[in-house]
Amino acid sequence: MSGGLSGSTSSARYSRVPILCFHNLNGQGRYSMSSPAFRHFMRRLKEEQIQVIKLETLVEHSKKMQPMEYPSVVITVDDDYEGAVRIAAPILREFDYPATFFVYTKGISDNPVEGMSWDDLRRLLSEGFDIQNHSHSHTIFHVPRAGENPMGYQKRLDMEVDTSREILEKNLMGHKIRFFAYPMGYHSPVLRERVFRSGYELVVTTDARPVDLTRPFTGSFDRRTLEHEGGIAEQIFDQAVLIAKKPM
Repeated sequence: MSGGLSGSTSSARYSRVPILCFHNLNGQGRYSMSSPAFRHFMRRLKEEQIQVIKLETLVEHSKKMQPMEYPSVVITVDDDYEGAVRIAAPILREFDYPATFFVYTKGISDNPVEGMSWDDLRRLLSEGFDIQNHSHSHTIFHVPRAGENPMGYQKRLDMEVDTSREILEKNLMGHKIRFFAYPMGYHSPVLRERVFRSGYELVVTTDARPVDLTRPFTGSFDRRTLEHEGGIAEQIFDQAVLIAKKPM
């Protein structure tokens, strides 16, 4: 996947890269938007001459503190919605854009009642997309539950952080799980330390700040969540475009 730019030249350098986060694409629910709206935003990236890069590419540039040659964004799609495979992936292929799909493992099976199957995820990988971890249950676990003892909390973290990765790597034929997206964006120093102790290379939040390639790599990237359509989603997208296109 080329990321949508071809034949462009630039002498400028760009140090801030927004990460865009999408969810369901059936137009229903708080974090959803319609497929025409999603295609609209993908088309606008092309019109604005912004390249879409892989998340792993952004990690590499961040580790080297190496700016981008062109205005750039990263696209991520969260959760196990069927629309990720049936709607998002075909539109992304249409524009030749890479993307990372963060999935949680609890509802994935060979024959799911709803959502994605293991075959769906394998197909995404074969098409050049990336799959990474969004926990097992997609519940809140950045702090213990009321009355939860330390042993019970650690057991729950083991399932959400470690077992989920093992499930993904087993069913995705050894595909390396390197990145972890906090469910609903909830995080804490304890959870961050636990994720890194398990060997993850990167955690991603929903705190909206762009990745600044002039700063040392910290192992944590923020993302901008686009939900609904028109109004606030358009404003968030416009801000991301301005940030990406501002040269150093």
